[in-house]
Amino acid sequence: MDSPLKSNLKGLECHFTWDLGQYRNELQGLKRNMQDVEQQACIRLIHHYNLLGYIQQTLGFNTEALMYLHKAESVMQEQGTEEAAVRLQVNKANLAWVYFLMGDMNKSKAYLEEVERLQQMHPAPPGCALHPEVSGEKGWTLVKFNKSKKRQAIDYFKIALKAEPERTEWHKGLAIAMSKTYIKSELTPQLKDEILQQVKTAAEMDPDDLFLQSFYILKKFEVQAEKNDKVVQSLLERSINTGNLEGLGYILEYFKNTSIERAIQEGERIQEMFPTCPKVLRNLSDLYKAKLFAMKENSQERKILTQTCMKLFEKVVKHYPDCVRGWLALATVHRYADNTERADEIYQQLLSEKDDLPPHTQQLLYYSYACHLHQRRQSRDESINFLMKAAEIQNISEDKQKSIMILKQTVKNGRNPRCEEISQFLKRVLD
Repeated sequence: MDSPLKSNLKGLECHFTWDLGQYRNELQGLKRNMQDVEQQACIRLIHHYNLLGYIQQTLGFNTEALMYLHKAESVMQEQGTEEAAVRLQVNKANLAWVYFLMGDMNKSKAYLEEVERLQQMHPAPPGCALHPEVSGEKGWTLVKFNKSKKRQAIDYFKIALKAEPERTEWHKGLAIAMSKTYIKSELTPQLKDEILQQVKTAAEMDPDDLFLQSFYILKKFEVQAEKNDKVVQSLLERSINTGNLEGLGYILEYFKNTSIERAIQEGERIQEMFPTCPKVLRNLSDLYKAKLFAMKENSQERKILTQTCMKLFEKVVKHYPDCVRGWLALATVHRYADNTERADEIYQQLLSEKDDLPPHTQQLLYYSYACHLHQRRQSRDESINFLMKAAEIQNISEDKQKSIMILKQTVKNGRNPRCEEISQFLKRVLD
């Protein structure tokens, strides 16, 4: 039974009540990505520390959690603005939860009382369920997680913008959330235009933000097929000269869509200039992977490229051991090199850790393994089992959609002895 203190804590707006999930793989990967960001380059330092505090506690590191939360508290108190005072509500609510989970009820209660005092001093504006600072902080937190959380982030950024329609920070968050929430089958022409308009709005509000400018150019190309090679090259040079690589992924994605060779050339140049930057390594490895997977012939060039990809992804998973996509790419590259035994080992290791994975990553793993089994032409029956596993998870994703499509096609072909079983399964899942 909940204690009165716990009941009061559950009513607070903070990371511990936002249903962020407790999947170790997702949290460990997010922590590693966040710790790669140098503090000086982190614009939303308060948000950065608050989220790291939640992640550390959820992973079992209370001392580290308190360290980050107290850092956030200190930054806000130094700022001394009304916005910072409002954000202290979230921070102190987090501290109340950490001390409660540590068993220190007196400190937990003291922080709870501080939150209540701050809420009285800085209430939400008339007509708003949440103060825009709290709503915005919630949006920036949710957008870091999977697509279902990003859908929620859209709503919270809109709530914040209703109260502060000219706030660049909320427009940027909404642009990111809208762009990364939907799967391909949901992207109608109208929705694509709405997303592009939101990215445009955010970019025009902050012309010095390299991330937003790069993001906008890529979106214009994707939605309107508008090429801006000179502008993209200029953005790349600005990124290199300032050392701000926040928009690098979008710049290289633009080049990849126009010329994979150009993209790789630029990626290699950037790696020479930033040889220790893990972001550059990930981007370059993805470019080589795209080139490899597009090659049809089993030529000498493909064999050389396979080895290059293998070396790059070995480095990626060494730096990002929680990156399932990196491990899956490495497994596929090993299969290309006819190292099926090593590919099998990677899949078995990932499958043994499936309970630590969030639903969308489980679907990715099951779909990828199903494709691996099918390609080997040895376990097609087992391949169907894993397509079913991906399809039955209650989560919207591209991998779920692709699994269902293959199962439907299997039934339509009518040659598999399990057609009736698959048909009944699809009825249940689709209903």
